[in-house]
Amino acid sequence: MEKDKLLVEHLLLTFVIMGICWGLCVILGINGITMNDNRWIYLFWFMGGVSPAIASYITLKKNREVTDFKEWIKHVFDIKQKIVAYLLAVLFPILHAAIMCLISGYRKGLPLYFFPLMVLAMIFAGGLEEAGWRYITFPELDKKLGFVIATLVTAVIWWLWHLPLFYIPGAGQYHKNFFVFGIMILGLSFILGTIRRLTGSVWLCVLCHAIFNSIGNFFHYDMYGSFLAASITTAIVILVSLVLINLQRKEALSR
Repeated sequence: MEKDKLLVEHLLLTFVIMGICWGLCVILGINGITMNDNRWIYLFWFMGGVSPAIASYITLKKNREVTDFKEWIKHVFDIKQKIVAYLLAVLFPILHAAIMCLISGYRKGLPLYFFPLMVLAMIFAGGLEEAGWRYITFPELDKKLGFVIATLVTAVIWWLWHLPLFYIPGAGQYHKNFFVFGIMILGLSFILGTIRRLTGSVWLCVLCHAIFNSIGNFFHYDMYGSFLAASITTAIVILVSLVLINLQRKEALSR
């Protein structure tokens, strides 16, 4: 149990914070008080969304893995990475979106010159989740279970964590297909797990997640409704991920 302490504490705290914040949003929505008419509810929506990051700092500080907030920020935003690592973080979400668009079709959204601003916004509206999932959850599971199983377990945890959003009026996932969303989460988990394993960087996972969330605002594809598109896209990105992980393993063995 001592070996699993960091992981267990982080997950418990993440789900407690999420449950309080998003649970309140669900209860308010049931009673007709929604984010569309009451902007203050966005505060609880946002706090629930960054619960993995909040829990990450508290857990790591408590277990003396970081000394203070400054050190935690330094680990999360480790921006000094090789160009090839940045390319991996950028091209993976583009590949995912391109396959989805090719299979399910798409409609043009915002002009592309808004893209940098959107990515910046999505670092805080999604990307910061990686300060928990790919900083603590995936690496801790990877140590014990290996890449594939750790990625699958992380995907299930991450998928279930999103569940309340499907019952919050005004949330992007409201009344969407939770099962198809789970297939997409599986593919994204392999993408982010691969980036974390190959680069060791939390920041590149944050960036990749932010880019992934941003693309849908510029190319509107059927993210939640197309089982076929989600399945084929996920299968392809999993295959690419496993090839890259295998290449890394072979390179390590040849040294």
